[in-house]
Amino acid sequence: MALVNKMDKISRNVRGLHEEVEATYNVFDSKGEKYVQINTYGSKDRKEKGKVSQTIQLSEKVIKQLYEIIKKDFWKHLVN
Repeated sequence: MALVNKMDKISRNVRGLHEEVEATYNVFDSKGEKYVQINTYGSKDRKEKGKVSQTIQLSEKVIKQLYEIIKKDFWKHLVN
């Protein structure tokens, strides 16, 4: 599990896409702040199907960062 409060951009080669998995998300409040939690459920070959594999929580600050990334790097692709 991880709570992400800050992200820094890095430049490095990506070797390719990871295996596709199922995911769910939840928006919740804690101590007056909003968060998004993303749960992934592992590969289709996993022994315990339906069990959460990874959980990442994103703070409002990181959600704002992601919004700016989407506007800068993806918006042209999304509106066409």
